[in-house]
Amino acid sequence: MQFIKGKTSIDIEDTPVENIFLDAFMPSADGNYVKVYLLGYKYACNPDRSQSFSNHSIARALDVPVSVVLRAWDYWEDKGIIRKHYTADDKSEFSVEFLSLKQLYIDNYSVVPGGTKGGKSSYTPADLSQALADTRIRDMFNGIQKLVCRPLTPSESLTCLEWLYDLKMAPEIIEEAFRYSVEKRGVNNIRYINAIITNWYDNNINTMERLKEYLETTDAKYSRYNEVMRAMGRTKTPTRIEKEYMDRWFDEYRMPMEVILKACDIAVIQTPNPSLNYIDGILSKWHRENVRTVADIPEDKKEMRPPKRKSARNKFHNFDQPALKLTNEQLKEILNKHKNA
Repeated sequence: MQFIKGKTSIDIEDTPVENIFLDAFMPSADGNYVKVYLLGYKYACNPDRSQSFSNHSIARALDVPVSVVLRAWDYWEDKGIIRKHYTADDKSEFSVEFLSLKQLYIDNYSVVPGGTKGGKSSYTPADLSQALADTRIRDMFNGIQKLVCRPLTPSESLTCLEWLYDLKMAPEIIEEAFRYSVEKRGVNNIRYINAIITNWYDNNINTMERLKEYLETTDAKYSRYNEVMRAMGRTKTPTRIEKEYMDRWFDEYRMPMEVILKACDIAVIQTPNPSLNYIDGILSKWHRENVRTVADIPEDKKEMRPPKRKSARNKFHNFDQPALKLTNEQLKEILNKHKNA
């Protein structure tokens, strides 16, 4: 899809809006706040006429309450891109100074790829605007927004810059972290994705080739974790200790899946809600006995059945059974005695 600007043969006043505002501030702002900013900015670009406008005239033009206009200016001042100058005791009347976002960047910030930022510990919308000039980074943000089905907030976008510049993560790897989180884990929380990125960084994953190898190994592990947990009748995510048990069975004992599942079956039969520690006892014993296949499992374990429960004797049975062995003549004699009594 392309967007093409048409040509015109007449010159009508334009309002040049900075791309930093469009890229970094507009997506996460309330729609009315954006309209207030743009209309006010239009007035600021025509100083000869701006004296005739006020918060009330903006409210009438946008068909919103004056309170919405005032909240909009508070919002943009909190974001640091306008400055209010009060001219009277009435807090509803003030002049609005639109700060140059480009100048803010030039005066206070600089981004040096692979280096540090001019004394600042976090990145800024101006940094984001500069980064978006890079096609790879712009494609990364477009891909991420398609994955999460919404625009990223300014805070989320700046977090991506930290991964790019501080951790030296490639744009493609960052996009892949979002894809992995959203499609494989069903999570689009930025903190969860930050944990994924940090884990990849700690594992020295800085190319798509290394990432592919890592994910293949990780996905295989999660697949076998899930199969064992299902065999135990559990649906929850295994804990760190439970993963360590399973890793020992697969990696240290070299047990095949069918042997481990057989141990799970035995554990479930022998005790309700068995722990992995219980199963570990079974597999550790088999490991010492050099069990490597289902055929190696001791015969008395292969066909285990749930232990038979002793049926409780009810009150009906708590009498002397020989009493049931009376003859018909004896029973008739007993009945006649009761009739004559």
